[in-house]
Amino acid sequence: MEYKVAVIIPTLNEEKFIARCLDSVIEQSYPFRDMDVMVVDGGSNDRTREIVEEYGRKYINIRFIHNPGRIQSIAFNIGVENSDAPYIVRLDAHALYNKDYIEKCIAGLQNDTQIGNVGGRCKILPFNDTLWANTNAILNYSRFGIGGSAFRVGVKPDFVDSVPFGAFPRTVFEKVGGMREDLPRAEDNEYNSRIRKAGYKVFFNPEIVSSYYARPTLKASCRQMYANGESIGHLFYVDRDSIGLRHMIPLIFVVGIIGGTILSLVFLPFVYLLLAGLCLYFLCDFVASLLAAKEHGWKFLLPLFVMFFCVHFSYGWGTIVGFFTGRKLKK
Repeated sequence: MEYKVAVIIPTLNEEKFIARCLDSVIEQSYPFRDMDVMVVDGGSNDRTREIVEEYGRKYINIRFIHNPGRIQSIAFNIGVENSDAPYIVRLDAHALYNKDYIEKCIAGLQNDTQIGNVGGRCKILPFNDTLWANTNAILNYSRFGIGGSAFRVGVKPDFVDSVPFGAFPRTVFEKVGGMREDLPRAEDNEYNSRIRKAGYKVFFNPEIVSSYYARPTLKASCRQMYANGESIGHLFYVDRDSIGLRHMIPLIFVVGIIGGTILSLVFLPFVYLLLAGLCLYFLCDFVASLLAAKEHGWKFLLPLFVMFFCVHFSYGWGTIVGFFTGRKLKK
């Protein structure tokens, strides 16, 4: 059967989310019969495969594919190679998609052949109803917290550097190739950069809406931010054009703290400079926490104040580590 859209969903131990994700794909306004839905799994040891195969017995166009390379970039390439559909949509199992998500993505590609990737706004939902899960969801909407990416805070259609859960014409894959399989994270940053260099545009449409579940604990948030930061360090060796100023600010912050501390030990005036810098940061942290707590509830004031610092430091430290662990990567 000839399908019009290849829907690729990389997974690894997603038993808590995959059913909800597939349900939101099945309920799309775009004809489900025209979709080739592939769950490309990196070796889950929970019930992910069992759940997907249950759906596959009910719907002939849902299938489970094994990904021996485990990471998402390899899953994407496997999905593209296992379908002939002219349009490709890369989704995330951790997210749900508005009913018209795929319809509007495909319409965006059909309306302008110069668009190589189209995506939209990603609403952040708490993983559960705990204090830290809600705090992390709130943090993701703050420009001070995550940096103000268009897909988090944007309200106007525009050409941007990146969008989440994008849709691509197959001609892009044929022209620029697949995603880099040596990048466990930030593969989408590098891929979007390559798309733009090939003469295509990346389009953000705020009417295309998905909902993503944020990490549920402070520790999980820091671990995620550390990994994201490390991926930026890797991109330094792969494609510096895919790194924006907002990606580097946490690095500058952490380097300032470490460098200021070392210099303070040998030259007293740096003590005052370090303290002044930290006071300025924590003042900004407090103001951002205050404004967010005023909108969402005062119980979030202290957790936000703590989480802002922790995720910023984790991201910056991860970037430093990434500069050392990414040396073997090639452009």
